[in-house]
Amino acid sequence: MATVISGMDFSKNKFTHRALGWKRVSSYQQRRILRSGEYVDVVEHEIPAVIPANKGKKIVWFSDLHFRGGQETDKKIMQESLTFINELQPDCIVYGGDVVTYSSALPIVRTFLNSLPEKSRKMAVLGNWEYAKRWLKHEDWRKFFDSAGFKLLVNEACEFDDFFFYGTDDPRKGEPSRPAELPDNKEVIFLAHSPDAIINISNRKMLKQTSLVLCGHTHGGQIRLPFIGALLTSSRYWRRFDYGRFINSKSGSSMVVSSGLGCSTIPLRVSCRRELALINFI
Repeated sequence: MATVISGMDFSKNKFTHRALGWKRVSSYQQRRILRSGEYVDVVEHEIPAVIPANKGKKIVWFSDLHFRGGQETDKKIMQESLTFINELQPDCIVYGGDVVTYSSALPIVRTFLNSLPEKSRKMAVLGNWEYAKRWLKHEDWRKFFDSAGFKLLVNEACEFDDFFFYGTDDPRKGEPSRPAELPDNKEVIFLAHSPDAIINISNRKMLKQTSLVLCGHTHGGQIRLPFIGALLTSSRYWRRFDYGRFINSKSGSSMVVSSGLGCSTIPLRVSCRRELALINFI
């Protein structure tokens, strides 16, 4: 379990030696913005395909909605996101956890998720805010995502075509674990609400077989100041994984940490745009 004070994670088990292997190759200032709306940007990441058949495939990753329900800003964020995703027509859409601030907003989010392109494969993982809704258990969230057309992965895998997706549990409130085996003939992609989960469960063998890791949770700091960057990331590694693309120096695996779509406790973003992350395999 994590120990969090004022948005900072002071867990004893930091696995710092594993974190050191990841090097940032693309920062917030180096975002490649493909589309830009009033509230939401589409930020593109080009990832080398390990499996040749996956060249040209597209994944949209978004996280941290934190919708409160009934607010005009939430409606505009959903509409812009829906417009952009329908334009992109990705092969896969993945949601990274922290659905709502108030449970009353769940029907609105379900409608939004159900409106996403039908042809896209859809998956989701749990965030720490899902655990905060103590009256909603895993099976309740599984039914919610199922009703929205998404397959919930909690330390579970999902395979289709030449992809192998594995979604981890949340590291703060849950118990993330790695799969017993990974295939050699698939594009292996890990989905984690927080980058801390990947640092927690990874080992050299796992990373050597992993093409990509997709994470959220940090909100890119949500408030970024000139010359300083992110103030809080709610990560045990503070700003090391606040935002961007990272490459593991030993395995060559890529990790993308997105700024997400919503706001957490403080409903304010400063110099940190909401985003959809578009993953293009090249």
